[in-house]
Amino acid sequence: MSDSIKTSFFSSRLFKTLCLFLLIQGCSFFGGDEEEAFDQPAELVDFTPALDVDREWKTSIGKGHEGLDLMLRPDTDGETIYAASFNGNVVAINMQSGRKLWSESFDVAFTAGPTYRNGILVLGTNDGELLALDSMTGDTIWMSEVTSEVLAPVAIKDESIFVRSVDGNLMSYSTIDGSVNWTSSHDVPRLSLRGTSAPVVISNAVICGFDDGKVTAYDLTDGSLLWETMLTPPGGRTEIEKVSDIDAPLVIYGNEVYAGSYQGALAALAIESGNIIWLTEASLYAGMDVDEDVVFASEANGTIRALSRFTGREVWKKETLLHRYPTAPAIIGDAIVVGDLEGYLHWLSKEDGEMLQRASIGSDKITSSPLVIGDSIYVQTDGGNLFSVKAPNESSR
Repeated sequence: MSDSIKTSFFSSRLFKTLCLFLLIQGCSFFGGDEEEAFDQPAELVDFTPALDVDREWKTSIGKGHEGLDLMLRPDTDGETIYAASFNGNVVAINMQSGRKLWSESFDVAFTAGPTYRNGILVLGTNDGELLALDSMTGDTIWMSEVTSEVLAPVAIKDESIFVRSVDGNLMSYSTIDGSVNWTSSHDVPRLSLRGTSAPVVISNAVICGFDDGKVTAYDLTDGSLLWETMLTPPGGRTEIEKVSDIDAPLVIYGNEVYAGSYQGALAALAIESGNIIWLTEASLYAGMDVDEDVVFASEANGTIRALSRFTGREVWKKETLLHRYPTAPAIIGDAIVVGDLEGYLHWLSKEDGEMLQRASIGSDKITSSPLVIGDSIYVQTDGGNLFSVKAPNESSR
């Protein structure tokens, strides 16, 4: 890569990071109270806990990524937890004891993954590299180049890996040797948030959200377009007001795909056609989770909302975590759990959003949504630590 290209590349990354800082962190650079440049996080209020929570174990993965808001999130094969750090470490951990089974270090900066499937781990880097490892040993199987930085976990189906890069490309790679099967491109607006939506796979389609506010489905085998849906056309008078990236992870449940955009909408789409079943105004960046009746979403300003999965009607809304930058909710039993900017985990009732429990797992921000397996929650903090927290499947309210 030439010096001029490097300068352009890193200037673009710096510009996108600045935009994210201004947009997501609530800066009043463009107006408002000059003495208070940021919206203050809501104060934590006292409540009567209704859940018992125990911290099981903690282990260090590697150097943290504070300030980068990377969604490095662990994955599992059901017995082992796999996690990666920004400074190139990948570890396999016994999910019960927290004991490291193996650990490998690479001369790269991981920004996405790992994703586990069928004995391999796949990770993305900030230099546009895709790395496949043997999940039993951590040995490198292959490394391939991607067209730009990878900020979202890949999806894997059979012998294909689907990768979304920050330059608007969605690519299919072979799990066998890392060769490229096909590439499809989307235009990237002049101004967008730092982040990308992870591709999801169902049946014969791979579906992904893009920075232009569109959700697009492609054929798995050849990348041909199946359908494309604009959640909401970009509005506003300024470039900042027009930002409507789909960075929140898509969720597939039943015959629908649920998608949310920044300064745009949260919608349910028909998987077969992309037709909008319902759509409601929302601003999502972190994401959502879905059960058989309700969509639970964290909005960009920290509001937690529950919406009917069938109609989009609001069931409840809570503003107790305003400007605490909650993660995407993760459903566990009768509760949802989110992390926040000060290292707290919050359990909210699925029924009415009331606070059930709060636990501090340190002072580092939690950007990635908790991984729920049974009655255990696995959380990777931006400081590079991985925690296991146990909570009951049923609330005792």
